[in-house]
Amino acid sequence: MSQTEDRRFVTFTHTFSDPWAGESATGTFEDAQDVSLSFRFAKPTKLHIQRLQDKAAKNAGQASRNLVLDCVHPDDKQALTDAMEEYPGIATSFATAILKGVGISAELGN
Repeated sequence: MSQTEDRRFVTFTHTFSDPWAGESATGTFEDAQDVSLSFRFAKPTKLHIQRLQDKAAKNAGQASRNLVLDCVHPDDKQALTDAMEEYPGIATSFATAILKGVGISAELGN
């Protein structure tokens, strides 16, 4: 059995508005465009969480990027990498969603 076959993947979708996407030929910005990105992720292991926690204090953005790249479905990895080049903040957004799915949240008791 391959590593992919023994992991369960679920789809996470992130939709947001890109105010820079609507630039016209004259250099003015028109209406923002909605962007919707969906990728499949596996549940992070204890090792993934430990690595995230160890790295986050020094470089939170890289820690998020590492987590999503470790957990993304292999068939989605290149598309995710390309999307992170265009929208660097999505690594944190997807990492936050993944972490909430395993019980990590700053909203405890709120």
